[in-house]
Amino acid sequence: MRRSITQRLRREDSGFTLIELTATMAVFGIFLAAVALVLGGAIRNSSAVEDQASSQAETRPAVDSLAGELRQGYSDSTLPNWPYAIQTWNGTTLTFYTPDRQSPYHMLLVSYRLSGGELQRAVATSTNTASGPWSGVAAGNLGAYRTLARSVTNSTLFTYWQNNGTTPATTLANLAFVRITVTVSPRGSQGRTSSYIVNASLRT
Repeated sequence: MRRSITQRLRREDSGFTLIELTATMAVFGIFLAAVALVLGGAIRNSSAVEDQASSQAETRPAVDSLAGELRQGYSDSTLPNWPYAIQTWNGTTLTFYTPDRQSPYHMLLVSYRLSGGELQRAVATSTNTASGPWSGVAAGNLGAYRTLARSVTNSTLFTYWQNNGTTPATTLANLAFVRITVTVSPRGSQGRTSSYIVNASLRT
């Protein structure tokens, strides 16, 4: 009886067996893999939310600014294509005259375009103020295009409509408003998109 107790104590003092160690390491490895999977998902989700918020922060103001400038579209007899403010209008490019917010004001020729998945803006500013004839405000004087929004996924930014809102405009004479649609899918958003849609009526 005494020998049996001594032998048992010796076995207990000898620590884990190789089989016990192997099993423990396997269970611990599974646990670590599960933790890594959960953490990886949380990090990816956090990154997607951050990218989405960043995209909203740059895209919404860009669309609102575009619509605001277009609503103030302006032309007079000293500018080309009188009496229309809009100079170029298609699905990916919109160019028009509009005054700036200075007093006395300058005339701007503003061009928005879709290029390489980016909404971009370029501008030419008149050298004189207050009234025409305007100098320096021409397509050839447009500066470099500046990126306003990235990760744009739709191929048509601008559609043109008559007063009833259902009939496409065929000429500048029957164009009542421009619908601006910008759909973005930020990096890391796993295909999720956000669309920003604004109707900009033209000043008559």
